[in-house]
Amino acid sequence: MLLVVGLLAWARSDAGAQERVSPARRDSLAGALFAAAMRADSLGDLDKALAGFRRALARATTVQDAQTLGDAWHNGGVTHWTRANYDSALVWLQQAQRFRELSGDRAAYGRTMNTLGSSYYQLGQYGPALEAFFRSLTVWQQAHDSVGVVRTQVNIGKTFHDWGQLDRAQQVLKDAEALARQLPGRHTPLGYALNSLAMLAIDRGDYAAVPALVAESRENYSLRHADVTRADSAGAWSLNTSAEGLLRIRQGRPSEALPLLDSVYQVAVARRSVRGLARVQLYIGEAHAAMGHTREAREALQASLEASASVSQRILSLAALRQLATLEEKAGNSRLALARLRAYQALRDTVFDQDAAQRIAVMQARVETDRARLATVQLREAQRTQDAIIARQRTAVGMGGVILVLALSLAGVLVYTNHRGRQRELALGAANAGLNDANTKLRGALSEVRTLSGLIPICAHCKNVRDDQGYWAAVETYVSQHSDARFSHGICQSCGPALYGELWGETEGGGSSVAEPPPSRAGSDEPHGAHQ
Repeated sequence: MLLVVGLLAWARSDAGAQERVSPARRDSLAGALFAAAMRADSLGDLDKALAGFRRALARATTVQDAQTLGDAWHNGGVTHWTRANYDSALVWLQQAQRFRELSGDRAAYGRTMNTLGSSYYQLGQYGPALEAFFRSLTVWQQAHDSVGVVRTQVNIGKTFHDWGQLDRAQQVLKDAEALARQLPGRHTPLGYALNSLAMLAIDRGDYAAVPALVAESRENYSLRHADVTRADSAGAWSLNTSAEGLLRIRQGRPSEALPLLDSVYQVAVARRSVRGLARVQLYIGEAHAAMGHTREAREALQASLEASASVSQRILSLAALRQLATLEEKAGNSRLALARLRAYQALRDTVFDQDAAQRIAVMQARVETDRARLATVQLREAQRTQDAIIARQRTAVGMGGVILVLALSLAGVLVYTNHRGRQRELALGAANAGLNDANTKLRGALSEVRTLSGLIPICAHCKNVRDDQGYWAAVETYVSQHSDARFSHGICQSCGPALYGELWGETEGGGSSVAEPPPSRAGSDEPHGAHQ
C-alpha cells in the first residue's frame, strides 16, 4: 500500500508538471481535450476524465499528435490504476510506453515505466514490475533526477521485500534513504523511504529500529509539500499507524495493537480504500490469532482474502491464505487447513517464478554496471576538473614565486639603499661635526679679532684722534684702546736728521742701530708719521 501512496503522489504531481513544461502540441483541439480530461481527473470525476482522455486520443490519432497521444495514454493509465483496474492500466501504460519511446522524451518515459512497474507490482507480477522499475531507474540516473531515483529505488525495495528477498530490499532502501536525506526541501521521498524501512525492519525482526523510523517518517510527511495531497497524507498516516500496530503484534502485545488497527480500519472505510481494508484486516486477524481469538481471527482473515482478491492484491491474498492455514491447523481443522495451504501454494507458484528471479538478478547486475560506468564517467569529469584546478593552482604558485622573487629583490634593493643612506647620513654627520669644529674655531678666532671701522676724527696738525667722549688722544693710544694692536716706536729716515742733525748720520755710520733714512722723494705725497 505504501507503493500506492508514493506512486499517486508522484504520478499526479508529475502529470501536472509535465502538462506545464511539455513541448507545444501539434493540434490545439487535441490539447484542449486533454486539458479538460485532466481538470476532470483533478476534481475526482474519474469517469469523465477517462471519457475525455479517449476523445483526446481519437483526435490526436487523426492528426498524428504524438505528444498528446503519449500524455493521454499515460494519464488514462494512471486513472485506471487509481481505480484499481490494474489490467486496464497495463494496456494504457503499455501504449504510453510505445509513444514515449518514439517521442524521445526521457523524463516522460521514466514516469511511464515507473507507473507501469507499479501496475505489475499490484498484480503480483514481480518480474515485469522490477524490469519496468529498473528501466525507470536508469532514466533518472542518467538525467541526475534524484527525486525520481529515490522514488523508484523505494518501489524496487518494496518489490524485493514482498518477494521475500529481504537483503536486497535492505540494500536498495538504504541507498534510497541516504539519497533522500540529501534532497533539500523534499520531505515526502524521505518519509516514503523511512516507512518502507520500518516495515522491512519488522519482517527482519529488527524491532528496536522501528519506532525511530516511524517517528521520522511521520515528521517528514507532516511537512506538507506541493506533491502531497490530503488523501496521500491520510494514507501515509495509515501506513505508519499500521506499522506501529504490526510492531506490537510481533513484540507479543496484540491487545495494544488492536486500537491502533481499528483506527486505521475506520480511515480505510471512510476513504473507500479496498486495498487499505484488505491490509488492515490482515493485521487485525493476526492480532486476534495471537490473542487466541480464533473466530474473530478467521473472520478478519477471510474478509482480507476476499478484499485482496477483488482488487488483485495477490501478495495480500497469499498472506491471508498462509495465516488461515496456520489458524485452522491450530484449531484442529486439518482438512480446511490443507485446503488453505494448497490454495496458498498454487497462488505462490504464479507469483514467484525462479526464472523471473534469475532474469531480475541479471537485470540488477546490468543496472549496477551501468551505474558504475556512469560513476566512472562522473569520476573522470571530476578528475579533469581537479586537474584543471591543480593546473590553475600551479600557475598561481608560479606567479606567486615570481612575485616573491620580485618582492625579495625589491626588499634587497631597499635594504641596500637604506644601508647606503645610513652611510651617507654617517658621512654627512661626520662632515657636519668637522664643520661644527671649524666653525667653533673660526668663531674663536673671530672673537679675538678687533677691527676699526667707520669715520675717525683726527687732528690735521698733531694727528691726535678724538674718541667717542670728545677727548683727544694720541693715535697709538686710540688704536690700542680700540683694537688688539700694539705699537713699538722707532724713527723713520725722514725724521731722524731733523731730530738728530749731523749726529743722525754719524750714528748710522758708527754702527748706530738707528737706520739712516733714505733720500727723500721729491714730490711725494706720502704724509710723514709713524709706520708699523
